[in-house]
Amino acid sequence: MITEKQAKKYVAEGGVNCPVCGSDQVEGDSFDVDQGNAWQNVRCHDCGESWTDEYRLTGITEAE
Repeated sequence: MITEKQAKKYVAEGGVNCPVCGSDQVEGDSFDVDQGNAWQNVRCHDCGESWTDEYRLTGITEAE
């Protein structure tokens, strides 16, 4: 189980390392997107923990 403290640290550090064991051996599935939000299931290959990353639309940039 991922604690609130671990989750906050994971988000603050940009979601690169497993929030449980700290490994960089994490892999995400495809994204699900709906009205400015996106979700991605992620799994750590070292400790086996899994979680869902949550994303929100924060802005746009004009295409070139």
